[in-house]
Amino acid sequence: MTRSTTDDHRPITLPLACAAAIASISLAACSTGTTQARRPAPPARGTFAVVDGARVAPPVIEMGDAKTVRRIISEGRDRNQAMDHLTELCNTFGPRLTGSTAAERAGEWARDRMAAWGLNRSRMDWWGDIAVRFDRGPSTGIAWLRRENVDDDGLAEVEWEKIRDLQFTTLAWTRGTEGPVRGRVLQLPRTEDQLARLRDQIPGAWLLIAPDYSGRSGVRQSGFLMRQRLQQRHDIREGATPETPQPQLASADAAPISALPADDGAQVWTGAFDYHGSPVPVTLELTESESGGLTGTQAIAGFHEGPIHDVTFDEDTGSLHYLWKHAMGLSDITLSREGDAMTGKSVNSSGVEFPMSLALGAPEAPEAAPGSESESPGAADSILARVLELNPAGFVSSSGDERVWTTSANGWRERSIADYPVDVEVNIRQSDYDYLNSRIADDAPLFVEFDLDNRLAEGPTPCYNVIAEITGSEAPDECVIVSAHLDSWNGPGSQGTVDNGNGSAVVLEAARILATIDAQPKRTIRFILWTGEEQGLLGSRAYVAALPQEQLDKISAVFVDDGGTNFQGGVPAADAMVNYLAAATAATNGQFFSQTDYDAAMSDDDPTNDEGAGWMLVNIRPTGDEIKTHSGSDHAAFNAVGVPGFFWDETGRANYRHAWHTQNDRLDQAIPEYLAQASTNMAVVAYNLANAPGLLPRATKDDSASDDASPASGG
Repeated sequence: MTRSTTDDHRPITLPLACAAAIASISLAACSTGTTQARRPAPPARGTFAVVDGARVAPPVIEMGDAKTVRRIISEGRDRNQAMDHLTELCNTFGPRLTGSTAAERAGEWARDRMAAWGLNRSRMDWWGDIAVRFDRGPSTGIAWLRRENVDDDGLAEVEWEKIRDLQFTTLAWTRGTEGPVRGRVLQLPRTEDQLARLRDQIPGAWLLIAPDYSGRSGVRQSGFLMRQRLQQRHDIREGATPETPQPQLASADAAPISALPADDGAQVWTGAFDYHGSPVPVTLELTESESGGLTGTQAIAGFHEGPIHDVTFDEDTGSLHYLWKHAMGLSDITLSREGDAMTGKSVNSSGVEFPMSLALGAPEAPEAAPGSESESPGAADSILARVLELNPAGFVSSSGDERVWTTSANGWRERSIADYPVDVEVNIRQSDYDYLNSRIADDAPLFVEFDLDNRLAEGPTPCYNVIAEITGSEAPDECVIVSAHLDSWNGPGSQGTVDNGNGSAVVLEAARILATIDAQPKRTIRFILWTGEEQGLLGSRAYVAALPQEQLDKISAVFVDDGGTNFQGGVPAADAMVNYLAAATAATNGQFFSQTDYDAAMSDDDPTNDEGAGWMLVNIRPTGDEIKTHSGSDHAAFNAVGVPGFFWDETGRANYRHAWHTQNDRLDQAIPEYLAQASTNMAVVAYNLANAPGLLPRATKDDSASDDASPASGG
């Protein structure tokens, strides 16, 4: 059953009276229509935990008051308002880019909500500033066909036929248009012949950038390429020479080490930085200093180029180690050399690992097809420079499929408006690009019109986390943190629902449930909505950095809901933590049921998923001496300093990747019954751990292995 979004408080799950009466295979009283749908046997009577996929008796550990826990379950299951919070958040404020007006207004709304429910110290907590506020207003993209009709007097009359609405995005923190800009669609010239043929048509035109068919692909590869092209055009307009400038080596960072074997004291290594399966070009230049140490630079295409630091090379093992500073923090890179190849990994400031592979020598330039590409290395930039002198309306590129992903321009946090590139690039979905490209190949008089309401306001602009709490009655200085990130990307079409309005609504509803039933935990329960998560866990990392060690030591656990609109299906946990978490989550099991999931499981050809079909259970997954989790969200900021951080497993039928960072991240992706389970479970676990005999046991070691994060961001 699906909960109504009105305030009639109808239950969202199988009615309890019906569930209690289920005795075997089916029950006519619980079915609708003429077909007698099978109903699953309910879980065994009484409370149970789920550990490593198996139902077990809950560990005998004193948790919260049983009567209070039952009231939490009743309020969260039968009168849940998570979907109401989510609807207001997404419809009223829309997507919430870090530092934007929408993010700040949504934060104030969440703060006031929690204060009205009676939580303590509800506040906006400043964590840092950004140089320019970026807001995106309503934006449109339309394809038009221009028809010219000549009447009997020889007078031409122009008619415009709207033929297609385009789905698109632009990089956040970039310029838009001054109102609607309509221009002819042309291919971006890549040869002298093409430039000569199109020269007179380029002023005011939108130029199609040919996709890269070299094999590079990936979820957000288009964003990397857009950044690279944006900076390339900016550099050309600022007077850079067509040839690629040689990087300046930082001799001051030389380290006295055994020298890496070099040719004439210098080496160039080229290869790939593996960005979640997408190989992004990387170049490493090494130079041997007079003192015998190494210096150099590293460049990752479309991301950053700069000096490397603290370089060491172990001649016995062939291990090269160095640090690389960039706009998003610091990467710690270790490579192992075998002959003319090096492999290893880059670990960013959040602990996210990215494989790297390099080979000695610059890559060979592909042979140009006769009459196609320019001949000299600087000719392509030279052609682009002359294209820019003709003042096209802008550039249009293709996404890798039917989704368009929004990300940011480089240097967004420090760059002033005066230094913002002036050229506009619009990234459209692949089918739209193919349509435009096909029509102009037929010489159709095709035009596109973009109205890009990108608003830039000089800062500094303050950024905030939203924090409120239920103060502990016995140990107020000890706490359990439940959290999600409030910020989202703000591409056209998105409402910031799946990533991460859902998690924000879950945290708000957990706070409302506990406040409504007047829960009295022994320890403080703190509710936090982070911002800056998408740009590299900025809000959570700043929060952690501001806490002295004695306060960090008193955080029992941190829970993050940031995996979309599925239900909370469990967490990975170090072995020492399993019993506490199994006891804390047991009350949720057997309380939430999805008829939709049950019907799907019982209708497929896989009999292994029939047992327990439809029940939303919370599985605690033992992972050994440490928490084996990814570093793609705000829990990683706590794991990095030894505080147990957990990212809820998201289990269910929602397709996270369909909406993640795309134009599809809208309210219609939300699943109310999953939100109800997640918010209730969050409240139950927080209350139980806040009343446990002690803090959650620490692991021997907290670890974070990359899963779903960019080099600088989380989910």
